[in-house]
Amino acid sequence: MRRTLATALVLVLALVLGACSRAAPDATPEGAVRLFVEKMETGGEDARAMKEAYQLLGPHARANLKERADRASRGQGRRYEPHEMLAEGRFGLKFRPKAMTTRTEGDDAFVDVRGDGPDERATVHCTREAGAWRIEPELPDVVAPTRRGDGGT
Repeated sequence: MRRTLATALVLVLALVLGACSRAAPDATPEGAVRLFVEKMETGGEDARAMKEAYQLLGPHARANLKERADRASRGQGRRYEPHEMLAEGRFGLKFRPKAMTTRTEGDDAFVDVRGDGPDERATVHCTREAGAWRIEPELPDVVAPTRRGDGGT
């Protein structure tokens, strides 16, 4: 009897705790976009927010920024971290999001973000990685610098 009662209490406790837990903010593409925008907005005053924003990026974006940081480190003589390559104006939205809708295609999602005005629209590409959604902004490929020939022009 006691064993049955103890088992029932454990099950009830597990259900209650499970019902109280919230999904992670990046459990949905829209949540990942909201969190990324929030981190980018506070990144100017909080270096930790930029590190957190970098962690919300997808594998292609992280690799791109790592390559940029490596190149900047070689050229400047000091070590740059990939999150330092995030520029507020380049990666944030130029408007305050008011509504979002998502179109999901397998492990990719496209979040249409709208603001107040007709020109305040953006589509953010997200990808699923290890059960969470990550932002994949369109970044130009890192191109090797061209070397001048001996004759130089």
